[in-house]
Amino acid sequence: MKILLISDIHSNAVSLRKILENEKDVDKILCAGDHVDYGLYPKEVLELVKAYNIISVRGNHDDHMIKIWEQIEQGVKQDEFKWVHHNADLLNKEDIDYLKALPKTISFDLGNIGYILQHQWKENSYETIQSEYHFDQFWNEHYTGELQGNFEKRIIFGHTHRQGIHYVAKDKLWLNPGSISYRRPDDPTKEAHYMILEDGDIQFKQVPYEKAELMREVNKWQGIIKQKEIDVALFFFGEDES
Repeated sequence: MKILLISDIHSNAVSLRKILENEKDVDKILCAGDHVDYGLYPKEVLELVKAYNIISVRGNHDDHMIKIWEQIEQGVKQDEFKWVHHNADLLNKEDIDYLKALPKTISFDLGNIGYILQHQWKENSYETIQSEYHFDQFWNEHYTGELQGNFEKRIIFGHTHRQGIHYVAKDKLWLNPGSISYRRPDDPTKEAHYMILEDGDIQFKQVPYEKAELMREVNKWQGIIKQKEIDVALFFFGEDES
């Protein structure tokens, strides 16, 4: 079984298409949430997610999108117009209902490995699980698979945009595929980050993708989208400094 693991798409259909082209031989695709907001192509992203039968959980930006879409008719002050409002204008009720229907948590088994997929550990926080105690607590609350006895336990998170694996014990780990769109300011790499799970093996993946289309679209929104959010997009969709 070969699984493509992605997260934090943030309406970046360009990078998503590139990854799907690169990984055509996967059996399943999982997404750890945040399909929309802070990007340019929310409609196209949701269309790709549906077309490729991507198994997803709902992220905090997906929740934020639902809230904003339901309030958008009240109007937005010009100096407060953000990517979330841009995205909301492009989505319809069917799209919002799709996001609403996504579960917060999914549990499944692959061979003798149990998995839990959830966007983040704690709401309104970037904290990550650091101890076996908190790992076991989370596992006992959310695991609904069929494995019993001794088996490897893995939790998949997104949210932090930081690709990595963290072991809290020999057979207990959580992993994060990183974001296919954005990183944190102290990690300004501009490639799309994701992971491949194959027969229990975890492969770190990064792929460059063409950003000219994204830059042209971002520039169209200069003076409309709040400048702080424009600046983030210009930085990550611009040319690599190297």
